[in-house]
Order: sequence, then structure tokens, then C-alpha cells
Amino acid sequence: MTQQDDFLGGLHYDGPPEPQVGPTPGNVRYYPVGGSTEGAAAPVRTGVSAWWQLGGFLLGALATPVAGLAWGYGLDQFDEVRVRGLVALGLAGLVVGVVGLGKLSPAAPLTAGVIALTASVLYELGVVAFLPVLRPVFASGAPILVGVLLVLLAWRRR
Repeated sequence: MTQQDDFLGGLHYDGPPEPQVGPTPGNVRYYPVGGSTEGAAAPVRTGVSAWWQLGGFLLGALATPVAGLAWGYGLDQFDEVRVRGLVALGLAGLVVGVVGLGKLSPAAPLTAGVIALTASVLYELGVVAFLPVLRPVFASGAPILVGVLLVLLAWRRR
């Protein structure tokens, strides 16, 4: 296989399978590339280093406030300047999407989810004064849903 046969995202083009005659005449079976008669082995996930975990934690910790502020700003500007509001809401969605991918490690969505849930609880208890931009975001209750979904996503990827 050459590099020209590779697709984006690490997918590989193996070419058409080569037919092999089965145990009795007339049976044709297609085995995985490499000629093995056994099923393809599942990919083994190697351990993620501590640096990747730290990078995921930092990504989650930095991206959560950025997404929250963009979300609040987008809601604030949506009535006044619709395009500016849509761009800010799109930025918030993009940041949450990047964190949700968890390419560095499951620490990124876990950290973002825990921060979102903690901030939601603090808002409901009234312990901390939030910026006026963030009040409509937390008043909607949507950060609780986003936080729970990010924590579940991180738990599934562990």
C-alpha cells in the first residue's frame, strides 16, 4: 500500500480482496488483506501518556470559559446584530465540538463537563456572581445538559 492509497483520518485503501478457494470446490471466500483466515484483530489502544492527559485537561479548562463567553455574547447580540450573534454561537459550538472530539485524551471532555456542571450548580446556589453576559446561558439550564453529555462522552472513551 502506498501513501497515495491512504484516505484522510487514517483510513487505508486495501484494494479489492483476493478470492481464495474454500475447503470444498465451488466455495469462494474473501479473507482480510494479508491472507489470514481469522477475523481482523481489533486495534489495541496503547496507553495515553501523561502529557496527552495534561494537554486534554488544559484544553478542556481553557475552552469551557471561551465557549461560555461566546455563547453568552452570541445570545446577547442575536437580537441586535444577528450575524454577529450567529458567528459567536457558531464559535461556541465549534469550541465544544473540538473539546468533544477528545483527540488528545478523554480528559478534555471530562474537564469541560465537570466545569460546566460545577458552574451550573454555583449559579443555581447563587454563591458566585456571574457576568451579565453569562446569566442567560446559565438561566436556560443548557450547560447542565452539555456538561452531562461531555462527562458521558469522556466516560465512554476511557
